[in-house]
Amino acid sequence: MADNNDEQRDYFTGNSEGVNSEIQLSYKRGEHPNSQTNLKPYPKGVSGNPIGRPTKHEQLRRSLNQLGDVKVDSYDSQTQVSKRQKVLDRIWNEAMYGDIKCIQLLALLGCLD
Repeated sequence: MADNNDEQRDYFTGNSEGVNSEIQLSYKRGEHPNSQTNLKPYPKGVSGNPIGRPTKHEQLRRSLNQLGDVKVDSYDSQTQVSKRQKVLDRIWNEAMYGDIKCIQLLALLGCLD
């Protein structure tokens, strides 16, 4: 009686561990022909993903780059510069007045050499 219930339970849940166990044991892990048919090694020196992993915030980066090109009034209000240029000017100005974080950033990027 217990064997009949086990067979019904395996059929109902889709678990077939008890069925055809001899066939499953004849192949070691990863050596079944069905798992090997789709595997094709890449030539030496060629990556499997030539573009690389996609960046995490690609859409945010594109949007910020577009906004960085928007022209705004400069400090003297006579000319217009991009927001990007205004931020770079601010970093240099803060570094000139002793902001240690801005100095470290410029040094890290090699701008003080």
